[in-house]
Amino acid sequence: MLPLSIRDAGALLRGRAAGAEELARAYLDGIARLQSELNAFITELGGRALRIAAQRDAELRRGRDRGPLHGIPVVVKDIFEISGTVTTAGCAAFASRRTRGTATAVRLLEEAGAVVLGKTNMNELAAGLSGTNLHFGDTRNPWDFRRSPGGSSSGTAAAVAAGLCLGGLGTDTGGSIRVPASWCGIAGMRPTPGLVSLHGVFPRAPSLDTAGPLARNVEDLAYLLDAIAGRDPTDARSAAVRRPRSYAAGLGKGVEGLRFGIVGNFTFRDVEAPIAAAIGVAARTFETLGGEIVELELPALAGDIAYDRLFSDLLLYEFKRVFAARFRKTPSAMAACGPIVQDDLRAAACITREEYQACLARRPQVAARLRRVFKEVDALLMPASPISPPLLAAGAEQFARARQFTIPFSYAGLPSVVVPCGFAPGGLPIGLQIVADRHREAALLRIAAAFEAEAGLRERRPAAFCG
Repeated sequence: MLPLSIRDAGALLRGRAAGAEELARAYLDGIARLQSELNAFITELGGRALRIAAQRDAELRRGRDRGPLHGIPVVVKDIFEISGTVTTAGCAAFASRRTRGTATAVRLLEEAGAVVLGKTNMNELAAGLSGTNLHFGDTRNPWDFRRSPGGSSSGTAAAVAAGLCLGGLGTDTGGSIRVPASWCGIAGMRPTPGLVSLHGVFPRAPSLDTAGPLARNVEDLAYLLDAIAGRDPTDARSAAVRRPRSYAAGLGKGVEGLRFGIVGNFTFRDVEAPIAAAIGVAARTFETLGGEIVELELPALAGDIAYDRLFSDLLLYEFKRVFAARFRKTPSAMAACGPIVQDDLRAAACITREEYQACLARRPQVAARLRRVFKEVDALLMPASPISPPLLAAGAEQFARARQFTIPFSYAGLPSVVVPCGFAPGGLPIGLQIVADRHREAALLRIAAAFEAEAGLRERRPAAFCG
């Protein structure tokens, strides 16, 4: 039986019941068994992983313990560079691009003791939420192979949910960690921009991009964030902020006395009935735990999400610039890309520099109006997605609809965490999104941990689970 958490794996390693190399081999065997069905990986790094795992075993024998992640098998989205490996960003044009440097977040994970098993599949150039990829094949949801795992961090989410690792890294611009976490029934966090370095990460839209962890439970999410959060002088977007000594240390404090906001005409707007019911149960759970539910109105979120167009202008214009810079010497690159990237670039061509600058100018005002709510409540509650995981063959409109609860908080630069809160008919997972003010990651994790413990959903696993 493979361990189900970082804590359990650490106990095995420190008790000498198993070694890091043995553990890595077991997970690599699981990857080999499920890869043909899940297609969660673009590049497996078995040889490299086993060499590092052997080093971790030798360190433990010498008395060196790097901490909770020592010897822990993880994966990273194939948008993070690792020296000497191919980093494709899900794009055929980069299918043989070997990178010389290592992304800061990956370096920090490995310095904390983690063992990277492989680089995971993703939407091409991080464009879209479908988990589909014309060149490397579609990633499948371990709960139902016909359905999307979400994207663009599809492979990391599917690998974590299927028990092929104990955590991993993804990126989130408009929902690319949060939607896969919801649809795969795991935990995921979009941190405050600047908390986790983006050095060595292929950009999607630089002013909106974030990197963050995915894991099977909130404690593991906190261990991963402990390793990767912090100021990075090599990343101009990195922020120098005070952070707790450990995000994992405060998880048991509960939520008594905290106030949680339910937003009228937003939290339950245009949401599938089973999802709305699950969010309602989650709100009552917080009351049971001693929290207070506050119903409020946020004009910035009313109607059709007032700044959805502003977000699109921001994202697509910046993506157009990234694409032009990275493919300057390859004029035919667009023709080689899949339909999602091509659609994005066609839409971006219609956005003027003036429209983009107007969008940038309005962003601080909209964010400030939205952030005022945190004078009244500690966090907001809502679905991570208004719909259950669609079929992989679903149309673009359905996948676009999935972002209705993630886009606003990307635009405002607010952190959020997603945890499972129930199951729809057919056994498909439902994710609760909890949103707080900037740099309140410790509070978010504490809130999510309290809910997770009370909800008791951690033991339910997908049919395609390697455990």
